[in-house]
Amino acid sequence: MVVDDELWAALDTLGRHRLPTLARVDPYGDTLLRGEAVERMMRELEDSDLARLRGAECRAVSTLLAWGLRCRSDRELRIAFSGD
Repeated sequence: MVVDDELWAALDTLGRHRLPTLARVDPYGDTLLRGEAVERMMRELEDSDLARLRGAECRAVSTLLAWGLRCRSDRELRIAFSGD
C-alpha cells in the first residue's frame, strides 16, 4: 500500500509535469493503471531524479517501481489507486 500523502509529496518533489500519468490519479476516486499506462508511469519514474526523494516519499516511489516491474512481467496485473 502507498499512502496518498506520500505519493503527492513525491510528485511535488519530482515535479508533477514530469509525471503526468501519476499526476492524473484521482485523489477522490478510483484509478486503475494497466498495460501501456503502467509502461508510461515506469518510463516517467525511471527518467526522474529519484535521488531527490527522502524517507516516505522514496519508499512510496520504490513501491510503485516494484509494482510496475511486476506488471511488466505479468500483463494481467494492474496497479489500483483508491481515493478518499
